[in-house]
Amino acid sequence: MMEGVAMARIEREWQAEHESAALASELHRVMVISHRQAKGFIDCSCVTVNGEIVQKHGHRLKTGDAIKVSFDPEQTYEVLPPARKLQAGPFETLWEDTHLLFVFKPAGLLTVPTEQAGEASLAEAITESYRRRGFKRFQLYIVHRLDRFTSGVLVFAKTPEALHGLKKHFELHRLQRVYFAVLVGELPENSGTLAGHLIEHAKSLKMSVATARKGPGGGKRMPAGAKEAVTHYRVIERLPGHTVVEVKLETGRRNQIRVQFADRGFPLLGDQVYGTESPLLDRQALHAELLGFKHPVTEEQVTVTAPMPADMEAALKALRNQARIQRAASGAKGEEGIFRPAESWDHKLKRVARAKRYEDRDEAPARPAGRSTDRATAPRREDSGERPRRGFGATDRPARPRSEVRDERPRRSSAPSERPARPRREDGEARPRAAFNREDRPARPRSEGPDERPRRSFGASERPARPRREDGEARPRAAFNRGDRPARPRSEGPDERPRRNSGAAGRPAGPRREGPSGRPGTKGKPRKP
Repeated sequence: MMEGVAMARIEREWQAEHESAALASELHRVMVISHRQAKGFIDCSCVTVNGEIVQKHGHRLKTGDAIKVSFDPEQTYEVLPPARKLQAGPFETLWEDTHLLFVFKPAGLLTVPTEQAGEASLAEAITESYRRRGFKRFQLYIVHRLDRFTSGVLVFAKTPEALHGLKKHFELHRLQRVYFAVLVGELPENSGTLAGHLIEHAKSLKMSVATARKGPGGGKRMPAGAKEAVTHYRVIERLPGHTVVEVKLETGRRNQIRVQFADRGFPLLGDQVYGTESPLLDRQALHAELLGFKHPVTEEQVTVTAPMPADMEAALKALRNQARIQRAASGAKGEEGIFRPAESWDHKLKRVARAKRYEDRDEAPARPAGRSTDRATAPRREDSGERPRRGFGATDRPARPRSEVRDERPRRSSAPSERPARPRREDGEARPRAAFNREDRPARPRSEGPDERPRRSFGASERPARPRREDGEARPRAAFNRGDRPARPRSEGPDERPRRNSGAAGRPAGPRREGPSGRPGTKGKPRKP
């Protein structure tokens, strides 16, 4: 009886028929297995090409290559996780304080880790670096992200206070984000704005520009999940078949710049998702150049820039060399035909001030973030203590400029010693008033008009005494005579109503009221005084 029988291995051999096909895709097509199982065969050294073991999933085949696969059907071949490319980081710190951390993110590196284990990320590299430096409970908070193949400046929060403040800045779009991009094609305008709505597709996870659809009520509306996206741009440089633009984001959606320019017909150089591959660059030509906002804790203005990466500089250099060759062939001399972007005076002043601020910061010694330390520290006052005031002398007062007008009012110059002392009043003492004499009152000017009413001028002694009334005594009234009443003018109209003219003797007598009850109908109520 045989104690152990080795299972026979299965071998498959064939020749490649398609040019430039990936090795894993060839195994999936010919052997009718899953992509994961095909990658497991390659990782476990079960596949040879022309007699040599190949362990690269994307190995490109040539027509006629001999492929041999030897495997055990009773054994499971798992895909080996890739080795981490970044353990503790070499990442570049651009600016840092107690609350914020600005770093330079290289292209090809994830911002945060994904569900698939083994992928290196910038957040893990920063955390591992701080732990190795002795920070046992270091916390790093994610605020925003950049695409995997986009380079540039990225900010992280180190405290919860900074995290909450930065989230509010991003939600309200109260920050400045400037990107540098190279487009395929020549934009017809020098500046503009791309406004629309972006939506994510559930299956492919790709973004696209959403279009309004007809709703149930007859009107058009955006589909569910579409978010507004606004992008401002201006042309920086025009190269043969390409346009270099400066982009400012008003809203930060995923793949916003790439999707909106691709929908316009000018995809980014090297964008393999929304455009086409390019021999000049193996990724999209997009770089986050500047990020600025008000510090969420100290409320100081913070602006950080990132230098242009080497791969984009090489692509721009190749395009500029093509421009020089075309100019030489066309016979252009000097700066003839070279595009110069129009820059407003305000934009230039801001750019110069930003550059000067960075130069001063590089030359000045490092100081902790917060308020300026050049100001002298003021002594603190105790609770309910009076605020000390600086003694002010007469000599400290600045001289008052004299007016040049000819009719200036003369001023008396007297020293404090020559000024007469002012008597002080005791508490509750009335303020002394000067004695008033009626003869000191100036005469009232008389009007020269012809219809002036004559006035009688008499002194207080010549004024007749007015009789005083006792309490309860009625005010005397002058006797009234009906003959003194002026006659009522009669109307001259033809439809005048005849009026009866009756004297007191001819007027009929009215009913008399009896008793103190007042008028009729008062029901005995006394009349109000």
